[in-house]
Amino acid sequence: MISLLRRIIRLIEQEPFSLPLFSIAFLALILCRIGVESFLGFFAPQSLSFLFFEFAHTFLFFLTAFFLLIPAIRFAGAPSLPSAANILLFGFLIILTPPVIDTILFQGSHFWSFYKFDSLGGLLLRFFTFFGDRPDIGITYGVRVEVACVTLGVGLYALLSSRKSIHAFKAALTTYTVLFILGTFPSYLTFLIQGFSKGFFALGASDIAGLFLSPSELFSRDAPDMRSALNVKMSLWYASILALLIPFFVYRHFRPLFFALLRNVRWPQIWYHGGLLFLGGLLAWHFTAPVLIPNHFHILAVFLVTISVGSAWLASVIVNDSFDTGIDIHTNQHRPLISGTINRTTFITFGWFFFFISIFFSALVSFSAALLLALYQALAWIYSAPPFRLKRIPGIATLLASAAGLTVLLIGFLIIAPENDFSRLPPMLLFFLFIAYAAALPLKDFKDIAGDQQDHVITFPIIFGEKNARLVFGGVLFTLFILSVFVLHIRPAFPLAVFFGGASFFLLQTARKRHSWCTYARLPLLILSLITGYGLCLLWFI
Repeated sequence: MISLLRRIIRLIEQEPFSLPLFSIAFLALILCRIGVESFLGFFAPQSLSFLFFEFAHTFLFFLTAFFLLIPAIRFAGAPSLPSAANILLFGFLIILTPPVIDTILFQGSHFWSFYKFDSLGGLLLRFFTFFGDRPDIGITYGVRVEVACVTLGVGLYALLSSRKSIHAFKAALTTYTVLFILGTFPSYLTFLIQGFSKGFFALGASDIAGLFLSPSELFSRDAPDMRSALNVKMSLWYASILALLIPFFVYRHFRPLFFALLRNVRWPQIWYHGGLLFLGGLLAWHFTAPVLIPNHFHILAVFLVTISVGSAWLASVIVNDSFDTGIDIHTNQHRPLISGTINRTTFITFGWFFFFISIFFSALVSFSAALLLALYQALAWIYSAPPFRLKRIPGIATLLASAAGLTVLLIGFLIIAPENDFSRLPPMLLFFLFIAYAAALPLKDFKDIAGDQQDHVITFPIIFGEKNARLVFGGVLFTLFILSVFVLHIRPAFPLAVFFGGASFFLLQTARKRHSWCTYARLPLLILSLITGYGLCLLWFI
């Protein structure tokens, strides 16, 4: 029997593993879990918002559990990370059973499976009594069977791998501890949020329920009932934790891949996108005067939207790089596909990953933001990929890129604006920003002149010639700085506009391909720094 178990374990460990296969398999498990719950609930009609957050909470909870349990499986005896992932993925089939067990045992009587809320002392007692009493609410019989099976399963796996009882006990205890913390997670979050003000030992189940079950407004979105409120709030927490946990995991286990992706980020563009998001929120604050009650959920929401915008940019980078190898081989040999640091399949897989993150995380905060980021990705595809590949057409390319930038600004505006629309944003200001972005974006084309010529991509620096293009765009930038004073109706800022506009013109005339403190590669960052400095100075007048 033991020999048979070991052979089965080895077969599971040796199953082929890849990121796409794992992603599809994990998503299939979550959909099956939700399908089982819906079937047992006779597919009772629910709103689309409820269904989305029910899926989001379930998906994010189990994904967080997966990443936290991977070290326990490695400690138990998995010979490699892929084998540990395979073992854990097969073990996760157990998540399909709790709804069935609870339905059979409770036979139609009321039960609600989610988390166990308690004080610090109560949680300590529950840890040693396997979640304590009241199996009809919180940690139900089905969940306890699930936790017991996973704990014993990891212990048995460790025993079969090491043949040491102490090692098996440590692996089982580690697994149970992780699952217990996840099953009582809102309690610890409440201690962290309210413990310093109310006292750590004064907090109880009612305080935790009040924080996580009470319907509350997230910017312009209301959570209409307790279950929806719990789904929304815990989804924000798990998504934020995963936004930090996944990069650390990649750094820890795939360091060359991590640094290859990090070097390909294009930090000036991250700065640019973050600035657009911040500007949109600032404009909403100025023109709509929203009434916001600051809390940690708003902080998490802003963090996730920022991650979403950054992920949308990274997805567009991967699309662009996948079709720009003919250009990059001449001017950007450091990029992953050219240098060979990441193979094409893995590179494209990460593109899909960033695309999913951008849509999913933004939808946790605002469906409008998710829709706008989907539009951003559509514009990026039309810009970079054949058969359109409109980046080859000067004027059209910059207008598309400018429109993509405006979607990010509108996301910042819509999240803060109480009406969740941008009707109160002055059309003249919106048009000016659109033209300004379109005029500034060709600056990135100076460093790619040789590659663009080779790949038959027509840009303004190629049309005007390198020297004339610097004069033209220097003059355009100077003019835009001056016009901003009149569009924003801030006449006292005219000397600042002259100063920053003149500095931008000077940088463009100084810039060279290489052998200069202001190279074409550094030019977007330097111009962006001037624009940021100008914007911060304008805040004084506003």
